[in-house]
Amino acid sequence: MNAADMVQGNLALKLEAPATPAFTVVKGGRSHFQAVATKPVRTQRASVASAPVALKASTIVAVAVAFTLFFVLATSVFSARHAAYADSVANVTYETVRVQSGDSLWSLAQEHPIDGLSTQETSDMIRSVNHLDRSSLDAGAVLKVPARS
Repeated sequence: MNAADMVQGNLALKLEAPATPAFTVVKGGRSHFQAVATKPVRTQRASVASAPVALKASTIVAVAVAFTLFFVLATSVFSARHAAYADSVANVTYETVRVQSGDSLWSLAQEHPIDGLSTQETSDMIRSVNHLDRSSLDAGAVLKVPARS
């Protein structure tokens, strides 16, 4: 053994050529065995070539129709919701309130609901009307809120 073959760690195996997996068949029992020469086994990865997937025209058309229907449905739902919001906000009258300690946009929106709008949408509308940059309110501030019906 020469010094070039002595390597430490995970480099201890020196491979001269790429190794191919092979089986060794052993004949005999525990005390008598003899190795039988076999051919190297090929892995399935080496024998399987990747083939491009071809889609049928009908599949492409079906997917295009599905995307189109989804887009139309989503657009119509959004348009209807936006129209309902605009209609609800257009008919709102306002009153002024003085912010008390512990008040929030959410609590004011719950106390002054707008028909057809959620509490979140009412809260957003109060923030927009009063040109607020943040959600926290200062006690004593005067805000415009929807008039109670």
